[in-house]
Amino acid sequence: MHLRSVCRFVSLVRSRGAIGAALFFSAWCAAQPGATGTIEGRVFDAGRGEFLENARVTIEGTAREAFTEAGGQYRFTNVPAGPANVKVFFTGLVTQTKAISVGAGLTVQHDVTMTAPATPAKAGARGDEAVKMSEFVVSTSKEMDGAAIAINEQRFARTIMNVVAADEFGTVVDGTPGEVMKFLPGITMDYSAGEARTISMNGVPASNVPITVGGFDLASAASNGTGRVTNLDQFSVNSISRIEVHHSPTPESTGSALAGSVNMVPRSAFERSRPIHTASVFLTLKDGDRHFNKTAGPLNQPTRKVTPGFNFSSVVPVNKKFGFTISGNHVDQYS
Repeated sequence: MHLRSVCRFVSLVRSRGAIGAALFFSAWCAAQPGATGTIEGRVFDAGRGEFLENARVTIEGTAREAFTEAGGQYRFTNVPAGPANVKVFFTGLVTQTKAISVGAGLTVQHDVTMTAPATPAKAGARGDEAVKMSEFVVSTSKEMDGAAIAINEQRFARTIMNVVAADEFGTVVDGTPGEVMKFLPGITMDYSAGEARTISMNGVPASNVPITVGGFDLASAASNGTGRVTNLDQFSVNSISRIEVHHSPTPESTGSALAGSVNMVPRSAFERSRPIHTASVFLTLKDGDRHFNKTAGPLNQPTRKVTPGFNFSSVVPVNKKFGFTISGNHVDQYS
């Protein structure tokens, strides 16, 4: 073979080898997973001083979404490296959107502080312009904040559910949740000796209405034998954050939940950024005995029918890993 032809053949082989190597490298690169990172953080309500549960966190332009846990935490894994717009929504608060940069193999800490909508500025008259009256705005309050939490819980619930937050309870004289729950749709309280003790839902007897605290069965203080009825008269309303009434049983519901179930979410120190202490003192009396004198009954000695009572609650977050709550109440009722 001529020398020039040999050189051309060698050059052709080299070119084809380079093209083959490039194609192999491209295919190998395409088969490798893209560089990803992690986004995590907590969502905080500045007005209430609490970390928010069930705040909706999304990454714009994608189908990724997450709902914050009880302590306000959320986490996205396998997020493509590069810029990402994180959007946070909670009922009654201003939606927050922020662009962050995600590094390959890194975890980005992105905490979000939510605030209430700003009050519009007052408009005044100037020259011969028409006078514009300021808007009537209902400012935020404890009751409205509690309602916003309940509405947000119901909005993103997977089942038909009613939620009432502790901030909406007000003063509960006997200290039990029965007097609060009787106003919820589908709930009928069974009374004994003047106290709301058991729950009936949509006509289903109390033995088929499971009551849980944080998802765990509530033990009854009454001697019910082998029955499933749970009495509420020994459970303090001061120890719960909100009440959830589930009207549609789910696969994880117990077999006794014929019409639904009730779950009471306990107070958590990790939901708050600073300590909060509440207390109240009150008197209880019957309509027919509105005086402080001793009268006959209920036993063999005369007693006063107007009695004092009190309740207190403290929620104390110490740090990110430790906190405590303590509550108590004392009530004497004449019946």
